[in-house]
Amino acid sequence: MANPSPPPSLRVLQATSIALQTTAAGLSASLSVFLIPRLMESPPSLLAQQFTHAISSAHRLLPLPLVLPGFLHAYLAYQIPRKARVYVLAAFLTFTTLPWTKVAMIPLNREMARRSVLYKQAGVEVDIEAKEDAENAHVLADKWASRNLYRPVIALISGCLGLYAALS
Repeated sequence: MANPSPPPSLRVLQATSIALQTTAAGLSASLSVFLIPRLMESPPSLLAQQFTHAISSAHRLLPLPLVLPGFLHAYLAYQIPRKARVYVLAAFLTFTTLPWTKVAMIPLNREMARRSVLYKQAGVEVDIEAKEDAENAHVLADKWASRNLYRPVIALISGCLGLYAALS
């Protein structure tokens, strides 16, 4: 006998978690793949300012679609016990992005925001960009872009796990 299909309410939760997670993965990846390379073409003062504005915008948009699917996967694991292992794994992977963000990403965000303030205080006319400082602003952005890739990769894997659980 085939396993019964989950009720429509759970199907909606499955679809929501998959859609949110895979969309957020693409949005988050676009920061590293499209935005940061364009910012790297800018002088350090402009890079720091635009980086800070872009991350501020992303911070308002991305946390919910990156984290909410973890809660949805945990709930689905509870509601659909025969697929609980897959959903628990998807939830666990989703939640690993939280400590990663706190440890690996936030210090870079703060340092770039600090640099943006320093550049702004110095004024456009003042050249405070020593060679070493110019490299550091670009190095920070490059580090951020590399470290950020963890989040969309994990979100995509979790979304695929959710899709597998929903379709199997």
